[in-house]
Amino acid sequence: MRAIRGRGVLTAVVGAAAVLGAIGGAAPASADPAGLETVTQSAAESSLDKSALASCPAGKVVTGGGGFLTAGSTADGRVGLDRLEPLANGTGFFVTMREVGPTNFTGDWGLQALAQCATTPAGYQVVATTGAVGTEFVTASCGTKKVIGMGGRINSGLGDVVLDQVVPSSDLSSVTVRAVAVQGTSPTGWSATSFAVCATAPAGLERIVVTGTSSSDPQRTHLRTCPAGKALYSAGADINAGNGQVLLNAINITSGSTVRVRATEDADGFAGTWSLNGYGICGS
Repeated sequence: MRAIRGRGVLTAVVGAAAVLGAIGGAAPASADPAGLETVTQSAAESSLDKSALASCPAGKVVTGGGGFLTAGSTADGRVGLDRLEPLANGTGFFVTMREVGPTNFTGDWGLQALAQCATTPAGYQVVATTGAVGTEFVTASCGTKKVIGMGGRINSGLGDVVLDQVVPSSDLSSVTVRAVAVQGTSPTGWSATSFAVCATAPAGLERIVVTGTSSSDPQRTHLRTCPAGKALYSAGADINAGNGQVLLNAINITSGSTVRVRATEDADGFAGTWSLNGYGICGS
């Protein structure tokens, strides 16, 4: 039976409830990969960039995770994810969200990180690949193993570069991330890292996708649930044609089996059309 637990906050006490925040949570389902549980970690509300580490319990390893702007914040369109990292030693999932745009957001906002943790699968390994300076697309490969988890990180972007894509390949052999410079910036010296959590193909492994339609809506939220009898190892997302003016502010896993993703146009809006896709990797 899957567990959902909350842990203490990173910088201040904001409560230990395992509620999954801005885009919802629910009771655990019954069919899981071995030992699967969701662990959450909150960073206290403030007007600063912030990070949170959701740590797996002893005896388990991270398979994936996510992070999102917490409920009730007015920072939509002013903050974006730039780190979604399964730690190399398997102990947890590290998330960073930064304020973006020509001026910082003056209000308070919060961040919640989550980790999917499970009994160590056969062949477990976290692979990290860092691209050359200024390279937008970076891919990490699992070789002969299969991808069960994903992540991405911007290095030295300082809020001028954010994650636009964290996507597993259709054959679950690799993970590709995309880094984009936000509108009105000309950053230099930054790079991107792609993370693939790899394992010898577990039972029932499959990729699920929710494909959004292209439009000019200021915000988009999509969700997709694993087939019956399966639960999520990990989740990802992809903004299409956002041109650095659409910010990824939620990759969430609810009930252990549903991917929920959200993106919002930046503070001055975007005249073009764009779409948002969500991805999950399910197993049984």
